[in-house]
Amino acid sequence: MRTRDLTQLGGLIRPGTHRSPLATLGERFVVSPPGLPTMLVTHDMDDVWALFAAREDFSLGRVLSRLSSHDVVFGTETLIFLDGDEHRRERRLFAPAFHHQAVLKYENLITDVVDRILPGWPVGRPFEFLRAGYDLAIGVLLGVVFGDTPPDRLDRLRQAVARWFGAIESRGFLAATMLTPFLGGYTPPYPPLRRSEAGVDEVILAEIADRRATGRTGTDVLSRYVGTESDRHDDPGLARNMRGILLGAYETTAITLGWIAALLAGHPEAMAEVDAAADSGDLDRLDTYLDAVVAEAMRLRPASPFTGRRAVRDTVINGVEIPRDAMVIVPILVIHESPRHYPDPLAFRPERFLGEPPQNRTWLAFGGGPHRCLGAQFALFEARVMFRAVLRHRRIEVTPGYVEPPRRLHTGISPAHNARITLHRR
Repeated sequence: MRTRDLTQLGGLIRPGTHRSPLATLGERFVVSPPGLPTMLVTHDMDDVWALFAAREDFSLGRVLSRLSSHDVVFGTETLIFLDGDEHRRERRLFAPAFHHQAVLKYENLITDVVDRILPGWPVGRPFEFLRAGYDLAIGVLLGVVFGDTPPDRLDRLRQAVARWFGAIESRGFLAATMLTPFLGGYTPPYPPLRRSEAGVDEVILAEIADRRATGRTGTDVLSRYVGTESDRHDDPGLARNMRGILLGAYETTAITLGWIAALLAGHPEAMAEVDAAADSGDLDRLDTYLDAVVAEAMRLRPASPFTGRRAVRDTVINGVEIPRDAMVIVPILVIHESPRHYPDPLAFRPERFLGEPPQNRTWLAFGGGPHRCLGAQFALFEARVMFRAVLRHRRIEVTPGYVEPPRRLHTGISPAHNARITLHRR
């Protein structure tokens, strides 16, 4: 790829990837941006799955720390930055909290959060559903991760987390993170982030200490570690991991909820099926269709439109030589929009997933390989239960043919107008 065409890379992470001039380069091409590692960009599925299988030769964390500020926000000791045996041990430690049977126990909590927040939403006039999604996401996450925490401490935690998220989303920190790729992966210090982060850890550490002293337990994520055989971290390490779970699921959940609402609002056929199931009280029919809606929304608007790995040694994937420190970038959205994998790929058609859940080989909304999102099953379940709870009380007004565009200058795919929709009473 020619250096002068670098600005065209953004076309591979925005809907309509087939319109990118880079489509003429084929399924794989090499780009060498000034000051950045050489990259192989590939959506050849044999390349992709060879990459995901080569767990000892590639690192996800080294891509994140070189191109983003994830290491500053999450800390390099958290799961996404670990590789090899260390990653496998840590993943086994945290995986049980997100297994199928564990996830099912959160259904009442999710419904209760929706029932508490929904009455405050406007009826009959447009509002930003993405903002509502953030409220829903943090309400559920605090319950899932911390459970039956004393109300005063939970309020302190909610306020501390809000300040922390505010610092992460601030213009000041955004400016710092934009410099990261050009400073060799170094992110300039941003004191408000450190102060707010310390405030969150202070409350979590108080909660951990209280549980150790009283033996208080529950079905929440934290209870699965404190005082159990999985309790293998020191308290600051455990607090850091709980904070990482909150952050990892917060924005992605809210953005996904926003897109589901926006896509339903623009497609009368899909909304008619949702309304028919909700009006009839047929929850099985509604759940089945909502599962398909969630999968299709995440195909068209994945919260992370690309992933990648960095070579830790000279290696080969699918016959392609990859030198040490080079990166392999997988444009997920290109795969999701390929007619080779999905007929009529740009159309919002939940029916394509009815009776046939997404195949992980070509549906990569949660990434793939050993670093596939640990909370994937919970995220799908949460989105379905949330929308079922919303649709019990509200209808989404349809604007046929209009779907909100994605926001510009955003590495993810977020609704440009915060998913503005109108709700009516059911």
